[in-house]
Amino acid sequence: MKTHALIFILIIFMAASCLYGQDKPDLLDAALDSIGFSRSDLGYSPKGYWTRFPTDIPYKLKSFDDLFAEPLKLYDYTKSFAGAVRRYCSPELLDSLENNLYRLTYLLGVERKIGGMRVYGANTIGAPDGEKPFIRAIENIFIQAGQNTEYITFGKKADWPDLRKDIAAQTVDLPEGISQPLAMLVENIRDAVKWRDIALRNIPHELRQKIFYIRDIADTQGDGQVYYPEIDDAAGLIDFESLCYAGLKLTEAAEKFEKAVHKYIHNIPADFSFDFPTPYGRIVLKGTENNTIDGNDALLIIDFGGDDTYSGPVGATSRPDRGISVAIDLGGNDNYIQTSKEKPSFGAGILGVGLLYDADGSDRYTGTVFSQGAGFFGLGILFDKNGSDDYRAETSAQGCGYFGIGLSIDCAGDDKYYLYGDGQGMGGVGGGVGCLADYSGDDSYTAEPSSKVVNRGDYHSDFSINVNNAQGAGFGRRGDGSDGHSWAGGLGAIIDIKGNDEYISGNWSLGCGYWFGTGLCYDGEGDDVYKSVYFTQASGAHFCNSALIDEQGNDKHLLYETAGAALGFGWDFANALFIDRAGDDEYEAKIISYGLAQIRSFAFFFDMEGADTYTYNKGQEGFGAASFREAFKKPSELHTYSYYAKSAGIFIDANGTDNYFVVEGNTTSASDKFINNAIWRTLDRDHENFGHNNFGIGIDTDNGHIPELEIFDE
Repeated sequence: MKTHALIFILIIFMAASCLYGQDKPDLLDAALDSIGFSRSDLGYSPKGYWTRFPTDIPYKLKSFDDLFAEPLKLYDYTKSFAGAVRRYCSPELLDSLENNLYRLTYLLGVERKIGGMRVYGANTIGAPDGEKPFIRAIENIFIQAGQNTEYITFGKKADWPDLRKDIAAQTVDLPEGISQPLAMLVENIRDAVKWRDIALRNIPHELRQKIFYIRDIADTQGDGQVYYPEIDDAAGLIDFESLCYAGLKLTEAAEKFEKAVHKYIHNIPADFSFDFPTPYGRIVLKGTENNTIDGNDALLIIDFGGDDTYSGPVGATSRPDRGISVAIDLGGNDNYIQTSKEKPSFGAGILGVGLLYDADGSDRYTGTVFSQGAGFFGLGILFDKNGSDDYRAETSAQGCGYFGIGLSIDCAGDDKYYLYGDGQGMGGVGGGVGCLADYSGDDSYTAEPSSKVVNRGDYHSDFSINVNNAQGAGFGRRGDGSDGHSWAGGLGAIIDIKGNDEYISGNWSLGCGYWFGTGLCYDGEGDDVYKSVYFTQASGAHFCNSALIDEQGNDKHLLYETAGAALGFGWDFANALFIDRAGDDEYEAKIISYGLAQIRSFAFFFDMEGADTYTYNKGQEGFGAASFREAFKKPSELHTYSYYAKSAGIFIDANGTDNYFVVEGNTTSASDKFINNAIWRTLDRDHENFGHNNFGIGIDTDNGHIPELEIFDE
């Protein structure tokens, strides 16, 4: 169908909308109607008779199949992430509620991973009754571990060791009022140890050892380079509900403790020090001077203030038999340093739960592998409540989960995040859940793009640009080309609510999916810059879901180097949803972008308001297009699923005067195909390849809306 005929359809549709009292026509309805589709045609529900389609992929999250079948629900699902951060990281609730972190852990992590729990509370335990509750709480740890708290010899109590006397001597200067909340915290840590042990009750010690010391999972799983049979074994044996219960108890107890002791901190001697070994690890308490703290073998670390330096596995599981670790810093500009890859750090849980809670101060976090909110068969949580912070890591960090949950949550301040890859909101193999959430501040997120800095080079960019798997990425193990052990990817999300932010990355980033994974990127408000290269900004390949949603602000979405496979791009049964709801935005790409579906994908690009500028290489497919393949016309005798499925690339720009430019060599000129207030289609109706359930459509109009994007509006 020619362009002028399509414009006529759109005019008729708008007129009909006005006739029935609609101020703005439904533009998605118009686009779908013009290609003979309805909303029910979008997405995929694979059938058992789809020969050669990869079925029986284990570890898919409960959300995957339904989002795969209803890709527009990616908007709702992403908004629910943002809603949790917007509510429970807000200053009002942080000051008035005691269970913000508990709710965030549930809503961003636990609920996404398992379905049996609901957000009613973690059943935290109170402090023991009677005098000296802190001493009694530590004694309860020994009792639970089956160890003596006192010894009888020659018919009387031995003079030493005397656990109660030793604890009393070290805590004589602890202010009145702190003992009770401290005892409550220790009691819940003890209970969390019990639930962690229940969770791993069926996993033999030898298997735990093998799992704990795997450090190359970020580098070896994407295309099935290395198969670890012990991972499959452990996945069938772990009781993840019990592990989540342990984690929820710790988050609720930690926040209750922080709020309860805040008013007593000024009474703590600056040089106060307590370091006591228990069967589950050391309990370390430090005063308000500038301390140097070693996290090795620590069950609990509490620092009451000062500019401190931490090293080792602080708030992280340090060995296979140390499944719980909590660190709480109540103030100061702190430096967290871990240079060894041997042990995780700073809110990391491997076969257990690691929690780092930093209440105040501008802090610097430097880690390597499994750091700053990382979970591998466990829960890892880093919660930073206030301050302008600097986060640096290598891989598997800053909100990263494999067969587990990794959360990195920052509530306030102008923050900087840097890593090589596999993080900043990455849901990895085994239905891992990873989320990086930042509530406010002008933040900078960098996933190292240059392979000259660290070699993660991608052939899509001649190996000069890195594979990042970051900034809202869901990635599985594609084993169909190696050993056949395919594992579904997980759910990765990067959520930023307020501020003028900058996102820098290379390939496979910013709302990106791969192999039965889901990647989400959300920015609520601010003038933001997204600068990346390839397979990025709402893009995916091989059976996945992806979305990038920016609600407000004058944003720049800039692609460089190979500059493509982005801005709503799907390859091989991928759902890709790009939404920028408001602002005067700038877009730059070179190839295969802007609502382009390839190999039976659904690719959507929606810009709903503002005077926007688009730049693209001349003659490239995009702006609402769907590439044709012969398998769409006639099925192969060997495989049928490409024939049965549908695909569409849809581009919609509404409500603004827009400019479309094309680049040819060194010349940039106005496009004669993609223009303001126009409609276009990939192929005319009389083309031999038109149809076959494969359509591309583009609309630019000054009037219209998409109802699905307004359901949360007031």
